[in-house]
Amino acid sequence: MATLGDSGRVIWESVTADYELNSFEKRQLIEVARCADTLDALDADIRSNGVMRDNKPNPAVVEARQMRIAFARLCAALALPDVEDDGFPRYQRLGTRGPYALVGGKRG
Repeated sequence: MATLGDSGRVIWESVTADYELNSFEKRQLIEVARCADTLDALDADIRSNGVMRDNKPNPAVVEARQMRIAFARLCAALALPDVEDDGFPRYQRLGTRGPYALVGGKRG
């Protein structure tokens, strides 16, 4: 993918080299790769400008936290099997945490 940065391209190439993906999975993988590239850009901003700006948190720190959550959820939703050293896939996948439910209450 020509539009991806270094991290995104590495993710794209490593996954597409090992797995055959349908169009939906490819779209998800593109978003995973874009998240990785965005995280790199946010990290560069934080390294360059610091965690604080004018006695306020650098907005890149907040956005990086949100982007890490999105990245983790996209990776989990893609649900690629881990490949063991012996070449056989391990299919144990735990989903991301779902929405909160009321404790002892009824859902409306």
